[in-house]
Amino acid sequence: MTTHVPRTPKGFNLNQVFIAITLAMMLPSCSERLSEPVVMPDSTIVYPAKDSNDISAKITFSRYFGQKTGRQWCISTVFPLKDDENVYVVVALENRLNKIDRDLLFHLDWLGPEGQSVYLKKVILPAGDSACTLESSVSSSPTIRQPGKYLMRVYLFRELIAEKFFEFRNEVDIEEIKGEIIFFKNIDKETGEMKGVDTVFEIKKKGILRAQVSLSDTDIYLDEELPFRMEWIGPEGESFYSKKAEIKPSDKISAISGSISITPDKRQQGEYSLRVYLFDDLIADKRFGLILPYL
Repeated sequence: MTTHVPRTPKGFNLNQVFIAITLAMMLPSCSERLSEPVVMPDSTIVYPAKDSNDISAKITFSRYFGQKTGRQWCISTVFPLKDDENVYVVVALENRLNKIDRDLLFHLDWLGPEGQSVYLKKVILPAGDSACTLESSVSSSPTIRQPGKYLMRVYLFRELIAEKFFEFRNEVDIEEIKGEIIFFKNIDKETGEMKGVDTVFEIKKKGILRAQVSLSDTDIYLDEELPFRMEWIGPEGESFYSKKAEIKPSDKISAISGSISITPDKRQQGEYSLRVYLFDDLIADKRFGLILPYL
């Protein structure tokens, strides 16, 4: 009697079948999420777990991200199309430690204006890993992106648990923080007004030059703080003094200030300038001159 051994259908690979079966065993057999999403105050759309102790996610976009610190700056949902920049996302996982005894499979899917996936990142958090955040980024370059609404989706074991929209706009169409520089000699103690406003100043013994930078639209970002830098530039184009100033939009501060000595032992006559940066973006630049006193 001849025994017939069932053949594997053409095109099938036994290793692939084994992997598929293993993955199916890892995945939930039915939906672990409620069908009705909930929109959180930060605009994250959450698909709540049926078990309140299960993992949930909060999505935050930013223009800058500290690789070493994990900190985000310029948090927003609207970003300029700009070369050499990215949009960063941090996904904060709630109740992650409730599942620390098992491997967790996540996918972060960036979707374009037409609903197409522009980048898909797979993340596996192994059992025992206490990480509670996921990170990813996409380029903001106008050569590969177009204006419009984009979407970030977060999947746990291929089940959608959260999503959030953000927007790319042409650089000329987006609000940016700008600065206006005023140079002056001193402040009237009674009125608080600036005295000796000018762009040319005499080098004098005990001389001090002050600058005030008025800032616009600092409330377009929701950061804990915004790091500004005032860079004083000498006649040869060299930076001779740098001052950092960090402000919180919630503080409603609309100006930063700084000063330099303009005494004969420290300065020579010539053309100087003050440049103000937010991160590496130049937001204000103004020239001023120093001259020897008239005899």
